[in-house]
Amino acid sequence: MRGTRVLGSTSTAGRVYTSMLKKVEIGNGVLDIGNYAFYTCHSLTSITIPNSVTNIGTNTFQNGYSLTSITIPSSVTNIGDNAFYACRSLASITIPSSVTNIGDSAFAGCRGVAHYYVYPTIPPVLGSTSVFDGIPSDCKIYVPDESVESYKTATNWTTYASYIYPMSERES
Repeated sequence: MRGTRVLGSTSTAGRVYTSMLKKVEIGNGVLDIGNYAFYTCHSLTSITIPNSVTNIGTNTFQNGYSLTSITIPSSVTNIGDNAFYACRSLASITIPSSVTNIGDSAFAGCRGVAHYYVYPTIPPVLGSTSVFDGIPSDCKIYVPDESVESYKTATNWTTYASYIYPMSERES
């Protein structure tokens, strides 16, 4: 399985399309979770992604309404457009320091998220100002203390400046 990718497609035609899927564990050696791989898997509550994955594709978990837990491993560098769009049951999201790019609307509609923990010291490139569309008004985006001003002034991050706080102020 080394160097393989999880089922995905460039359109919705080849996606995993089941409302019964509740838990997924992706095997070691998978490098890429393809576009639309788990699109509209409404019953999916948790997924385990191995440290071999470097890319989470476009629309991968979109409309995963029941997804309550996801760990993005430290090997991931790219989170695609709409990757977690409308995953409204997620309570918090941790973005590891390895991430350099977050696609358009990647976390839009994640209205249950109370906290984002964003670890890169250099702000990841955001695909647009809609990456966090629908962010709850009381949500906090925690970033490394030394990077707060960089995030608040970075392209497309400026839209979310009032949500950005130093990691040292994170709630337990």
